[in-house]
Amino acid sequence: MNADNQSLFWWSSWRGPASKDLALEELLLERAARATLGLFTYAWPNPVLVLGYGQDPAKGIDLTYCGEKAIPVLRRRSGGAGVLHQTDLSASLALPAGHPWSKTIRGLYDGFVLSVQEALLSFEIGTDRWLPPPGTTRGRSPICFEDHLAESLLLEGRKVLGCAQVRRKDSVLVHGTVLFSVGASIQSRVYGVSEDRILAAMAALPPRPGLTVQALAARLAEV
Repeated sequence: MNADNQSLFWWSSWRGPASKDLALEELLLERAARATLGLFTYAWPNPVLVLGYGQDPAKGIDLTYCGEKAIPVLRRRSGGAGVLHQTDLSASLALPAGHPWSKTIRGLYDGFVLSVQEALLSFEIGTDRWLPPPGTTRGRSPICFEDHLAESLLLEGRKVLGCAQVRRKDSVLVHGTVLFSVGASIQSRVYGVSEDRILAAMAALPPRPGLTVQALAARLAEV
């Protein structure tokens, strides 16, 4: 991810803990405020539910089930809705506020999402960018991957990438998760909806030679 051809510091984490990885986003923002562009890629081996900053966990989340199955419930710094991470690839990109991508919410999503799309194409996976018609409004789902917004990539009509962002005075951060699995059974229990509803909304990346979370992260850092 060349972020407008500027040098980028990239590092990864593949074992967690999830709470520490999410906390590292604050460091990314601090470094970006001092003009250091940072990309952090990570994946967790066990399910972790991450809620949006202002999301009410009492609405649409079965916290009792999460507790019974020892699924950590954490909160990220950005808004939006819940993401149940299950060995999927997540990436966080932090930029100074003066960077060309940082000027607008849409511009930051454009740079990030199109970079993910290019990385997927290198594995011969074609996706579609969802661009809602002007003036489109709808109620938000508690499930990130059920909302098709401008920060989405779709695979055969179902969402495979969901994103959110944080904006500070001197830096911005955009992060996204690419689904390597859906896990409809556990998703349906966490969100209290049918498995059919999960399967209708979400898509996992199809198998490709050499495609792993680590390989996709490396490709994302290059494009």
